[in-house]
Amino acid sequence: MGSLALLLSTWLAAGPATVTLAAAAPAPAGFDGVVLTQVNALFGSENLPQASGTSVQSGATITVSAQQLLIYDEKLADLEAGRLPAGPASRECKSGCQQLLWVALRRMWLQALEEAQRFSLEVPGRVCLAVEASVPAETLVELAYAAAETRPGQPPSFSLLVNGGNAGLRARDFLLLPPGGLRVAPGDGALGLRVVLGAEASFRIDAVDPRFARTVTGTGWSELRRELAAIKKRYPNKATLIFDVGADASVADLVAAMVAAQKAFPRVVLAAGQPLRWG
Repeated sequence: MGSLALLLSTWLAAGPATVTLAAAAPAPAGFDGVVLTQVNALFGSENLPQASGTSVQSGATITVSAQQLLIYDEKLADLEAGRLPAGPASRECKSGCQQLLWVALRRMWLQALEEAQRFSLEVPGRVCLAVEASVPAETLVELAYAAAETRPGQPPSFSLLVNGGNAGLRARDFLLLPPGGLRVAPGDGALGLRVVLGAEASFRIDAVDPRFARTVTGTGWSELRRELAAIKKRYPNKATLIFDVGADASVADLVAAMVAAQKAFPRVVLAAGQPLRWG
């Protein structure tokens, strides 16, 4: 295998509210309209992270405000500043997600499978996460891992929904590092480039390949963009970047970092402490 993306694919194979994204634009029909109605009712689409993105594809929906977590339109839990209340971890969840999430998301997938068999439909292959910008990025990643690990068969694709301004609701797609981490062999050709996000737009850049041989620290998304552009010049054939969201970064921070990185490293992988190993 010649890239981190190929290594990751190995694991993957295993009364309506007012639309506020663009005041002058009519509410979109179909899936976009349903999601916007729910987002506006819960926390307001102006509070989604602001960014460009691709068109939104339909899928299972998880909506998260600083106060509540919904799966589709069903409230699962009250949150405190965007964090789940303390609770036991699931024994089945390799990434360490809470039992509450494991049970609810496993039930979601099994119900979808039952409906698909009954009505000759397809089980959703994508999870769309609409998350208020102030919510800790750790919450987003824990939800994504729980959704991936509870789906029967192949894990889903993921889209983080963003406010595209006049472009309306948009999506930023991402992958997950395998829940137990990833071992990269010297012959794989993967750099294992990682950005660890910290508080107040701080960051640390490292790589699992020992030939990278340095750690870069900085603050601010413009500085992150410059550092990644310089790394890209040294490794022009690399396109994958891992974001470890840390304990202090918000979803807004994560999206700002993704935007800063998108020209140099457009393929995004998320993690929350899952290890990278060399050799």
